[in-house]
Amino acid sequence: MGLNDLSDTVFIKRCEDYDRERLKGIVAEGMAHFDYHPRGNVMVKPNVVFAYNTDVFGNMAYTATPLVGASLVALSKSPGVKRIDMGENCAVGFPTRLCYKSAGYYDEMVRVNQDAGCPVGIFCMDEEPRDSVFIGGVVHDNLRVSRKMARADSKVYLPKLKCHCVSNMTGAVKLNVGICSDDERSIRHDFMLNDKIVDLLVAGYPDFIVMDAIDVGMGNEAFPTRRKLGLVIMGTNPLAVDIVGARLLGFDIADVPYLQAAVNRGYTPADIDQVVVTGDLQSMADVDNQAQRLMPYDDEFSRWQDVGKELKRLNSPMRFYWGPYRAGADEKCLTGCVMGLKMFLGSMERFAGTEAFAGARPVSFVIGRCEAPIDAGGEDVFLLGSCARAEITNAKKVTHLDKCFTTAGDMNLSIGHKLGMPAVTRDPTFLTHLLGAAFKASARKVTSMRYLQDIHHFLSKGLVRRV
Repeated sequence: MGLNDLSDTVFIKRCEDYDRERLKGIVAEGMAHFDYHPRGNVMVKPNVVFAYNTDVFGNMAYTATPLVGASLVALSKSPGVKRIDMGENCAVGFPTRLCYKSAGYYDEMVRVNQDAGCPVGIFCMDEEPRDSVFIGGVVHDNLRVSRKMARADSKVYLPKLKCHCVSNMTGAVKLNVGICSDDERSIRHDFMLNDKIVDLLVAGYPDFIVMDAIDVGMGNEAFPTRRKLGLVIMGTNPLAVDIVGARLLGFDIADVPYLQAAVNRGYTPADIDQVVVTGDLQSMADVDNQAQRLMPYDDEFSRWQDVGKELKRLNSPMRFYWGPYRAGADEKCLTGCVMGLKMFLGSMERFAGTEAFAGARPVSFVIGRCEAPIDAGGEDVFLLGSCARAEITNAKKVTHLDKCFTTAGDMNLSIGHKLGMPAVTRDPTFLTHLLGAAFKASARKVTSMRYLQDIHHFLSKGLVRRV
């Protein structure tokens, strides 16, 4: 049975906990079901949006460590595989190596290599040399991706099924945002984000997918809460896997903008009826029955998807103003700075606690072009993003973060300490860990010659264009 015969098939196994031996068997069974026999150099990509101090920020923003380890071992046992390299680039501005350490991935690699059938390594995409890959897309003509990924003989993705504050859900397709280093990740991470995500499928179309849906993340994708689902979802088509994931979260294709954009671009399956479900679940009715474990789709399910609603929930005096991203239009940018604000305030709630919001300063956040005058009441106003415009009176100070897009990291560093709440950027332990990881990342960029490569690219490409 060939891969093409099963391109719209999703193979689902029940699994209630993260038992490594059980997971090794499940992944091996999935590989056999799809007749997937990797050879040569294999590139593996997990989902690691954010990981740090899991007692405070939780451990649901990344693919569970035991599933990662079990998948690597199962892959390493396939005859013909010479080497496996696992890589990721986490949230913009945060060293990937610090996330790896916080998630326990480095410790897991020690365990993996004791049992692996070939050498297995781990690397940070933001620290290693890149190769240019032709995309020919709407946003990207070319994309510079990790050399280990560009030259891999096979690619395996390990997404985490989670809700998402602007895309409703995240899975195998959106995992490709993490193949971009920060310089290219920020390109059109705005109202064209969904076109960008579809472009990335050219460079990042996995040969095999193992989705972690044992524990599923509710709410904001960087700081989700846990609900038990008890599934491992496998496939060879990222759209098919994500369509099933969306269904489990109560969404249709049209509810997930990047899936709809992919279908519009000609990717298939284009309809949920084209997806074949097999394994421990045999139909979409079985999927719907399993989804009952995630219900209700309540406020926790959509936490930090509506800034105004969450500030009201927290009895916060902070105010949020949101307008169109360009003059003469009614469209608001749904996927740029507003996503950064949701993640920033979500992190503040995790770190400072819900009570801190009620005692926060009555500052104002402005995204886009706001026509109505804003009386700042003698407090600070923060204009977030290059398109932010407003007629502001009675402001203590107006701070404009003139970037497109403005990330949660930008906000943490620039304004996190100005809200009258405890801020992680004032925590000595965090700063020590962050600076230490940043120093090690910089040292690695020197030894890998990533800095020289980037300088050469700027001189030969970027500077020439400017001249």
